[in-house]
Amino acid sequence: MTLEEIMVTNVLQIRPDESVARAATLMKEQAIGCLIVTADSALKGILTDRDLLGCILQTHEPRDCKVAGHMTRPVIVLKPEEDYIVAIDVMQRRRIKRLPIVRDGKLVGIVSLSDLAALAEGEMHKVWASWAAIAGIMRAQAVQAGASHQSGESKWKGQGTKVV
Repeated sequence: MTLEEIMVTNVLQIRPDESVARAATLMKEQAIGCLIVTADSALKGILTDRDLLGCILQTHEPRDCKVAGHMTRPVIVLKPEEDYIVAIDVMQRRRIKRLPIVRDGKLVGIVSLSDLAALAEGEMHKVWASWAAIAGIMRAQAVQAGASHQSGESKWKGQGTKVV
């Protein structure tokens, strides 16, 4: 499955010259963990909930701080045609939770660790259903084999064998 199939395309953006307080307000209102920082349609950075905490811990005043001073850069990005397994690998190696998706230098979406976890959960349900079906078949075969054994029939019918 490609990132284009699972990415969120409605990505909230903020300019680097806006205040950290404005960013925090947007993130709270929209219940999101990051904003993509852009200027003139160019990706400049990413501002995460952890970056907001960094501002506070440095005893800065969020209304006076600019996003540019607290955003993370450079930003790790992937292309929409990449497989989701690549995103999992990048997130694990880079220890990040969100990946902007870029096509021809333009932001087209974002994929989060939560998006990938939901996808993995769906895949696990499919695997579990397959295992349950296989277990059911095996149980049915075991019951049939037990019944055949008790009646003296061989599982190789027509081959001249009989269980004594």
